[in-house]
Amino acid sequence: MLRVKFLLVQCFSLASALNLHHMSADNQPTKFERQDKTDKLDADSFVFARHFQNHMVLQRAPQRANIYGFSPTIGQKVTLQMMTVPATKTYSYETTVHQDGTWNFVLDPFTAGVTVNIRVDSGGVSHSISDVIFGDVWICSGQSNMQMTVLQIDGAAEEIADAHNYPNVRLMTVSMNDSSTPLRNLIQIDEPWSKANNNSIGSHTPWTYFSAVCWLFGKKIYKARRTPIGLVATDWGGTVIKAWSSPEALAHCGVHTHETDDQQEFHKDLLKEVSDRDRYRLQGPKNNSVLWNSMIHPLLGMTIYGAIWYQGESDSGGAARNIYNCTFPTMIKDWRSNWNRASNGQTSVTFPFGFVQLAPYHPSPGSTSGFSDIRWHQTADRGYAPNPDMPNVFMAVAVDLPDFNSTYGSIHPRYKRDVGTRLALSGLAVAYHHSGIFQGPLPTGSHSSVSGLIVDYGNTWKLSVVIHDGFEVQCAHLRWVADPIVAHTNTTVTLKPNICHTGEKITGLRYAWSESPCALHRCAIYETSHNLPGPPFISYADFDPKGEPYFTFDQQTHIRN
Repeated sequence: MLRVKFLLVQCFSLASALNLHHMSADNQPTKFERQDKTDKLDADSFVFARHFQNHMVLQRAPQRANIYGFSPTIGQKVTLQMMTVPATKTYSYETTVHQDGTWNFVLDPFTAGVTVNIRVDSGGVSHSISDVIFGDVWICSGQSNMQMTVLQIDGAAEEIADAHNYPNVRLMTVSMNDSSTPLRNLIQIDEPWSKANNNSIGSHTPWTYFSAVCWLFGKKIYKARRTPIGLVATDWGGTVIKAWSSPEALAHCGVHTHETDDQQEFHKDLLKEVSDRDRYRLQGPKNNSVLWNSMIHPLLGMTIYGAIWYQGESDSGGAARNIYNCTFPTMIKDWRSNWNRASNGQTSVTFPFGFVQLAPYHPSPGSTSGFSDIRWHQTADRGYAPNPDMPNVFMAVAVDLPDFNSTYGSIHPRYKRDVGTRLALSGLAVAYHHSGIFQGPLPTGSHSSVSGLIVDYGNTWKLSVVIHDGFEVQCAHLRWVADPIVAHTNTTVTLKPNICHTGEKITGLRYAWSESPCALHRCAIYETSHNLPGPPFISYADFDPKGEPYFTFDQQTHIRN
């Protein structure tokens, strides 16, 4: 871990940066006001759910968008009129207020790019939203590396200046609030639905900011497909996965509702030295399901296309780390199931889900547990995605993107344009079925030779070997030893022979297995079409009839401590 003094310097830098993009704590509802305020507003008036606003994106065909809200008058008629823009056609719908005080319309399927104005009426009260466009809606969630803004990244000025070229990329940011019970409506929205421009993407006013990873992903998807994109950022720094997970998902992994996390010591020391306002931004709530309740659950009725996720740093220690191979895949399945059910079956029960593997942290190789374990667990212990345990899931590898001099602390690297490009490339392949290479090389097998252990990457990739370091073999007695590359071809690398002591057999093989294994863009293994880095992996040996070790990579591999 970094020394506390260094962490405090980082903390103040990050706190000042985060002041750019969140309302002051003085304007935030207190923890005790939040839940009752929302329920009271929902019960007392006929309203849209808060996230139905001007300029928003509704999910395009073949899915059907849901529009919904609340009313205290059970059984009263609600009508909806939708007029295309320009005014060529009007669509009319009718329903009544349900027993739970909600009303809902499932629209006809509309093709991408159709723009409409919408009005709802009930009991003499009307509400309208305008400039609503049909496209693909993506949820962007996680902790501070998802929350990090366009203003904070490398190349920010260029990105902000370019934003006005994408008015059909629309965005919204959910306010940071927690709740001990599931909410039907968002408590607050920091940035209302807006067209992309230099103000909505990167304004210095505190209530207009946007997630860099979310923006960069959405922009790349739009450029590739020219389909309107809606981006909903719902994230909070310093949060653990169980805060974003439903009680049912947590119970599946043996996490009980009464359990809370102990903060790591360096976080405790850091947070003692900052103001309440900065602490609120730097360290989100850690109790079970509190962000699922307040920042995910209210969105479930909205039809969406997919989600992206950047989180895991806060789960890299203790018991949370050891079960992340359950909590993360289970959260994905649970989000999908709940979104499908709440959206009247319109959000796919297998909707695309993308994630970013953790980037480096400290300016040295550092621990071989913690971040390394989480990276592996993010793939359900397989090393790649999609896989049999995580279907329709895609990932971006960030292990070669350290930024130890980041203004916002080394845990917040500024190279988010690389992340956005890699995540969009894999998303286009998995979520939109584009062809081509979309992830870095992963071995298909290995065999021993007099020249050394030959690691075979198969014919999918053409390898680029940048440096010779990064591989380790495990000798007897669980001793890991660096094993440099001594030769390579377009499809294989050969590791130095006789690394283990005489009489010791190689029992394990791993790659890029430390907290910060590579310099910037300087891991050992890349593929040549998009310069994508090979992901970290670990495997344990089987032995052929001659007693020689070999490794396979087509099944789950659980880390042996």
